Amino acid sequence: MNLREIQRGGGGITGAVARAGLRVVSWGWAAGAVAKSAAYGLGLRRTTRMAVPVISVGNLAVGGTGKTPFVVWLAMRLIAAGRTPGILARGYGGALSGGALNDEGLVLRHMLGATIPQEQDPDRVRGGRALLARHPEVDVILLDDGFQHRRIARDLDIVLLDATEPFGFGFLLPRGRLRERPRALRRADAAVLTRTERVSESAADIAAARIQGLVSGPLARARTDTVPASLADELGGARVFAVCGIGNPDAFLGSLADLGADVVGRRILWDHEVLPASTWQDIAVEARAADAECVVTTRKDAVKYDVLPAETVVVDIETVLVTGEADLWAAIERVVGAPQGHAPRA
Repeated sequence: MNLREIQRGGGGITGAVARAGLRVVSWGWAAGAVAKSAAYGLGLRRTTRMAVPVISVGNLAVGGTGKTPFVVWLAMRLIAAGRTPGILARGYGGALSGGALNDEGLVLRHMLGATIPQEQDPDRVRGGRALLARHPEVDVILLDDGFQHRRIARDLDIVLLDATEPFGFGFLLPRGRLRERPRALRRADAAVLTRTERVSESAADIAAARIQGLVSGPLARARTDTVPASLADELGGARVFAVCGIGNPDAFLGSLADLGADVVGRRILWDHEVLPASTWQDIAVEARAADAECVVTTRKDAVKYDVLPAETVVVDIETVLVTGEADLWAAIERVVGAPQGHAPRA
């Protein structure tokens, strides 16, 4: 039984006792969130404005909401509009393989290429200044996971909410998954309801109605697709062993089911967890024992390792906006300017 199952309401009597204790702890989290919001609201804590527009992409609840593929979508749209985005993040979990990027940063590099500037620093103000100093061609900063990081002033706040559990089981951390109360969405300029393919249309409508009651700006809906689509042929009907260390493992397992894979075994890790290389050999043995044809993992997991077992299949994902894209892009244009067509990078 993991923490997410307890937060969801499972675990019987043991889970109920755990939830009671977690709820007490969550009062402290709530007090801290209220105090922080009040400090910024009263001007006791100040924000710092960067020399270029800042678009924040964040969430209300912990766990995977699809931020990384959405940042890829946003960066590619900005590049097509003639802009030169740079990506600023905290860098949870630390840099990998002696480099400057964590797992999420390496995924962004894989999807966008090494020419897109990135900076990771727990002090986002310092990181933003360093990004602009090293890459003066950057004319818009994408602040990854920035909704709760309010030291940097932002010109547009986009919040992502996972349609499968948009409001974090209704409780703040650690009793639930919420970083802040839902009313914090009033600070947001726009919202995206992600992974809508995992819920019914009526469930998405209910979540959208609640979000629209709090967010005054546009609300888009998005689905998550696997890349490349040929994986559907490769994994359709295959017996697979799934390995992932991401914020929402259920979404990954659901994607495998959508591809037609038969998940005969799994290894679920903590978000950002890095396994010893020898453990992957153990996983390969475990997969063969389960009569799996291959091991399947996410790109976020794969980038942590120089070598993976030969029978490993790596799944990439992308965000596809299905409704509200025009309104969302119009809000972005108001910040960065109208599209200029593709322009060469400086």
